[in-house]
Amino acid sequence: MKLIYIDESGGLKGSFNYFNISLLLLNNTKDLKKLEYSIKRFRKGKYKKKLKNVKEIKAYKSSENLIIDLLKVLNETDFKVYSIFFDNKKIINRNILKKKGVNEVYQSMIFKLLEKVDLDIQAKNEIYLDKFLPRFLEKQFRLNIEKFLDNNHSKVYCVKSEKFIGIQFVDLVSWSSFQYLEKNKQNFLKIIKNKYILFEYQK
Repeated sequence: MKLIYIDESGGLKGSFNYFNISLLLLNNTKDLKKLEYSIKRFRKGKYKKKLKNVKEIKAYKSSENLIIDLLKVLNETDFKVYSIFFDNKKIINRNILKKKGVNEVYQSMIFKLLEKVDLDIQAKNEIYLDKFLPRFLEKQFRLNIEKFLDNNHSKVYCVKSEKFIGIQFVDLVSWSSFQYLEKNKQNFLKIIKNKYILFEYQK
């Protein structure tokens, strides 16, 4: 069974130059447990004071040292990361967004991410997305992804990120991607560069 976690950074509206979505693929539950253990270890040790009242690790609220240490832990697991970005500065993209709307572009970007992942259609895969849609749209969104995968064994879940360590780690990657795109800060992505692919959204 493969575990997939998806989260985003930046925005399709507002003052952002870029919007990106990242997908973290873990090939087994053993590596997920490693990530969970690392959080517990940091909470009891090196980052005990900083994480004392922190229920969920979010990159934009965390110190650079913590982000770097967690990315180093991730780099020791059997994983892959794919990030897709949408360039808000391009006129063609602004026209696409105006025509399709935020939700459709978001969904299209996720489909393009999933195309990059080598999934066995006969295997059970679990896909977790940070909960962001209104409840009345969420069910159809999950069904659209399952239909796109053409895999009756895979399940898609929209979840609260504070309860899923995998979402918290892909948040770190998504934030790191945004730092690179928006501010040209490369120090975070360098840690995972051998297992990381960044590509641009194309119509």
